[in-house]
Amino acid sequence: MDKAKRLKMKLNKEKLKKQLQKSQELKATIQQTNTKKKDKSKINKTLVKKIIAEENKKNDKKNDDNLTPLQQKFKKKLAGAQFRWINEQLYTLDSNSAFKLINDKPELFSIYHEGFRSQVESWPSNPVDIFINQIKQIKGPVVIADMGCGDAKIAQTFENDKQKTIHSFDLISENKYVTACDISKTPLKKNSVDIVIFCLSLMGVNFIQFLKEAHRILKPGAELKIAEVVSRFTDMKEFISTLSDMGFKLTKKNDKNKMFVLFEFKKLSKNDKNNKKNNNNNQESDKVLLKPCLYKKR
Repeated sequence: MDKAKRLKMKLNKEKLKKQLQKSQELKATIQQTNTKKKDKSKINKTLVKKIIAEENKKNDKKNDDNLTPLQQKFKKKLAGAQFRWINEQLYTLDSNSAFKLINDKPELFSIYHEGFRSQVESWPSNPVDIFINQIKQIKGPVVIADMGCGDAKIAQTFENDKQKTIHSFDLISENKYVTACDISKTPLKKNSVDIVIFCLSLMGVNFIQFLKEAHRILKPGAELKIAEVVSRFTDMKEFISTLSDMGFKLTKKNDKNKMFVLFEFKKLSKNDKNNKKNNNNNQESDKVLLKPCLYKKR
């Protein structure tokens, strides 16, 4: 083979190599673009669902004015049935399944919280207001995680207080204060929080995982505040003992309210002689410790 042919073959090989490289680069660019489109599509779908839910809510309020008393009665009854169904799902599903359910149908979250608010209105006091009053007494900077925050009343109350940083988490972001997530795995760093609050939010069959997540994000010596419905407890001593096994120490309990119990726990440091943390503690006992809070049909 003469020199000219060899040179021609070499040039052809280099040309093919460059074409192949360009083809691979183009393929990678297309894949990257498609991935971005998918991510954007997911965000857009969630946003659209949220906007539709808000519009439906506004339209419902307008339509209520045109309903007869009998129609309003039937609508209220239907809303009550929807609330009971959603409530049952949130208490009997694990948090990951609940997160998927609510994000697939954001309107369920609004229906649930409207029903929940109407239930709490009949109580002598609302535990979230008790927590807000306690936080008002705190001087100096403090970082708080509000787990299962609903409409983030705590964050809204302290919006202009630069000393207080409130991280609010729930299944869906109902407003600008809320970060949507499964509260068994929040985006917060380990040992970064001064106070974790569970205000009537230990829902779902894996609520033990919520408490473990609270232990992870709390600083040593930091505080865990819990408000929970009285009727849910099968054995309050066992509940306290379970948290003790996780590395918490009960510092205060208030069971004077007939509707809910308030607990305050301290996260013990690894070197604390009272620390009974048991890493083998599992979620087998979840259903025994707290019963689902299910409402009877009226």
